[in-house]
Amino acid sequence: MTQQHSTDPLSNLVTDALRKTAITARRARQKFRRLSSPRHIYTAPGTMVVSPDDVPPVITVFAYGPTSYKELVVTSVAEIVALGTEWPVLWVDVDGFGNPALLKEIADHFGIHPLAMEDATDTAQRAKSEPYGDATFLVLPMPHEDERGFWTEQLAIWVTARVVVTFQSVPGDCLDPLRNRIREGKGRARTSGAAYLSYAIADSVVDGYFPIVDRIGEALEPLEDEAFTKPDGRTLGKIRRIRAELIRVRRAVHPLRDAAIALASLDRVFDADTRHYLRDLNDHVSRVLDQLETDRYMANDLLDIYMTSVNLKVAETSKVLTIIATLFMPLTFIAGVYGMNFEHMPELKWMLGYPFALGLMGCTVIGLMTYFWRKGWLQDTTK
Repeated sequence: MTQQHSTDPLSNLVTDALRKTAITARRARQKFRRLSSPRHIYTAPGTMVVSPDDVPPVITVFAYGPTSYKELVVTSVAEIVALGTEWPVLWVDVDGFGNPALLKEIADHFGIHPLAMEDATDTAQRAKSEPYGDATFLVLPMPHEDERGFWTEQLAIWVTARVVVTFQSVPGDCLDPLRNRIREGKGRARTSGAAYLSYAIADSVVDGYFPIVDRIGEALEPLEDEAFTKPDGRTLGKIRRIRAELIRVRRAVHPLRDAAIALASLDRVFDADTRHYLRDLNDHVSRVLDQLETDRYMANDLLDIYMTSVNLKVAETSKVLTIIATLFMPLTFIAGVYGMNFEHMPELKWMLGYPFALGLMGCTVIGLMTYFWRKGWLQDTTK
C-alpha cells in the first residue's frame, strides 16, 4: 500500500509545523524527565547524595535584630558558632552542594533531620511543608528566567525558633529584595522572628512568578490577530511554545498551594500573627494559578482560532477552484458540441457561427458569475 501525500502547500505547511512542534515538545519532556529524575533511588533513607557537578557551597550568614544586623560570608561552621546566641535571628544561606562534609557539619550543628537533608540535596522534590518536632522543613520551586526561558531551582528551608537555614543548588535567586529590607531595616523583617523570615522567603519566591506570568500573558495578546489574519507555521509554533511554557509554570506553582495551606496550619512554629501573613501567601499563590488558568484557556482558544483560520483559508481556496471549474464546465460542453465536426451541422457552415459560439460562451460565464454574486459566493469569507 502506498502512502498518499498532499500537494496542497498550505496543508503541507501546517503538517510540517505540527511535526516540528511535536518533536520540540517531545524533546522538552525528555529533558524534564532527565532533570527531574531523583538521585536517591535504591539508597538508604536519609542518605545525602550530591552530584560531582555540584558547585562548592557559598555560605552567607545574616544575623540581625531590631537595631542592627551583621552580614558575612563564612567557610566553616566554626565561624557561625562564633557569632554566639545574642542575635535574635540567624539566617544561613547555603548556595551549592559540592562539599558533602560541610553540609553534614551544618546539618549536625543545626539539628537538621537526615530525611530533610536528603530532600534538600535531591532537587526533584515537589513543593511541600513538613513538621519535624519544633522545626519545619519547606521545599519551594524558585523561578528563574534567562536566555533558556523559564526554569526552576529548588529552595529548601529549615526553620527553628531563631534560625533559618536555606539550601540552593546554584548561586543566584529572587531574594535580594528581602536581603535589602534586612540591611535597610525596612518592613517587619528586622523586628520579627525566624518564623516571619521563613514566610518572607516563601513570599519572595511566589512573587517571583508574577513577572513571568505577566510576560506570558502579554505574549499571548498579539497572537490573537496573528492567528486569524496570518495563520502560518510560525504562528502555530509560537502558540505551542507558550502553551508548553504555561504547563511548566503551572507544574511548578500548583503544589505551592497545598504547601502554603499546610504551612498555615503549623501553630507550633507560626504564631497567630504570622499565620495571617501565611494566608496572604496562599492568596498570592491562588492569584498566580488563576492567571495561569486564564492564559491556558486563552492559549487553547488561540489554537482553535488558528485551526479555524487555516480551515477557512483551505475552504476559500477550494471555493475559488470550484468556481473556476464550474465556469469551464459549460464552456467545455459548448466547445465539445461544435468540435464534433459532423457533416450535417448547420452552424459549421454559418458565417456567424464562430462569433455566435464565442458569444454564447461569454453569456454563459456572465450569467454564472451573476448568479454566484447574487448568492454571495464571490465574497471573501476570511475577512
